[in-house]
Amino acid sequence: MKTRLLIIFALGLTGLSLPFVFACECVGSTLEQRIENSDVIFSGKLYPNVWDFSELKIAGNFNVIQVWKGADSFPQIATGDVTVVTGVDSGICGVTFIPNNKYLIFAKIDGDVLTTSSCSGSWFLDGRADDVKALDAMGATHHFIDARDVKGSSSDDCRGPGLFTVEQCEFEKLIRTVFLPIGIALPIVGLSVFFIWRNRK
Repeated sequence: MKTRLLIIFALGLTGLSLPFVFACECVGSTLEQRIENSDVIFSGKLYPNVWDFSELKIAGNFNVIQVWKGADSFPQIATGDVTVVTGVDSGICGVTFIPNNKYLIFAKIDGDVLTTSSCSGSWFLDGRADDVKALDAMGATHHFIDARDVKGSSSDDCRGPGLFTVEQCEFEKLIRTVFLPIGIALPIVGLSVFFIWRNRK
């Protein structure tokens, strides 16, 4: 009888200790450290397709909005959709994935996917306003807006659909709106002046 009670008591203690065994513990870090420790930093909207990635991990696809770091080292982000893997729950430092919400993601590259945790600083975008402000001051490298969310968007808008550097977009816009019309107009004007001058002779 005593042995049975001891076993039940031991099992009870084990059950009580499990939440503490799997409790997430993050070492405090500054934004600068989170930036340094991340391969990719972006904001994005989580599609409604969160799935089980492995026994203790879940994954979700994000529609990329803005990129601050890692577009060169993780070119898959150019598609506008990236897969991010995290822990299945907060007990193992997983980020809470709620479809159709916007997030700020600090991630590591793991093959064709990105991995993140609550310790890396990833969280809901509206809860990371100070981080976004500091990142914007550092300078975003790319903007990405889903055409489905932009009604009446113009191809001259440097925040239009697609991934590109702002500088590249502005340069291409300058060529398209200034240099190209001048290049077309100059030969026409030159020929017109030539024929007028010739007819007057």
